[in-house]
Amino acid sequence: MNTQPETTTPRIVVGVTGPGREQAALRYAAECARRDDAEVVLVHAVHPPYPAPPPSVLLTLDAAADVGPWVTQEVGREFKELTAGAVAYRTTWREGPPARVLAELSHDARLVVVQHRHRGLGRLFTGSTANGLASHAACPVVSVPADWEPGSAPREVVVGVHEEGGPREVLETAFAWAADTGATLRVVHAWRLDAVYDDIITRRVTAQWRDEEKRLLADAVAGPAERHPDVRVELEVRHQWPSDVLVDDSQAAALVVVGRHGSRPWEPHHLGSIARTVLREARSPVMVVPVG
Repeated sequence: MNTQPETTTPRIVVGVTGPGREQAALRYAAECARRDDAEVVLVHAVHPPYPAPPPSVLLTLDAAADVGPWVTQEVGREFKELTAGAVAYRTTWREGPPARVLAELSHDARLVVVQHRHRGLGRLFTGSTANGLASHAACPVVSVPADWEPGSAPREVVVGVHEEGGPREVLETAFAWAADTGATLRVVHAWRLDAVYDDIITRRVTAQWRDEEKRLLADAVAGPAERHPDVRVELEVRHQWPSDVLVDDSQAAALVVVGRHGSRPWEPHHLGSIARTVLREARSPVMVVPVG
């Protein structure tokens, strides 16, 4: 149910659960909207829980019809205050699981934004909503840490790539984002084998592999670099677990970009272990780009 009329303006969709809960995501979306002259769509998904008895605590559909408008109205007010009314927005609420609702709306969006949540000992976690959304969205998804603030990190975009700089969609998206934000682009490739094989093989090929991989990465970035001549590019080749490298780099990054597919690229909705780990552990915003 929309509270404001539809528009043809580019859209940035933000998943919200209530006032005061997603301020980092709201600020991030507002920053993107200002840069892209886009409209922000604040979305609340009402998915009635089914707890143990007593039945009196169940959220009925009638109650949901009251909750949805209240949440979107309050978050709309919050967004207007955060942006001083300078960013166009509208609100909507839908019935259904949040990941499914946001994935459906992603087909008409430029970007979908959600938020990391804190959980004990300072660690961050991303639950089934962000993972499910990132697995099925038709556009890039950005998950923002709860403590993110505009300008809180250097302007560096980190993109994780496979051999020879793929997937192409991920590299192209990272280049475009770096160009739009005036950021340096760090192109990262890392690999490591299980312990016994790693020890045997890397003694022989590490230096040779690193030189060859840097040459392949340089070839891969040549085309995008020509199309984005103002982007400064740095190549990073590491003998380490890829997820560990990307999480380490997120400590000083404005954005980490990864692809959706993991080790089984023939599966159309496979997030992959690296993307799941980076979503869960990263200290910077993380963008997951659909591939294929």
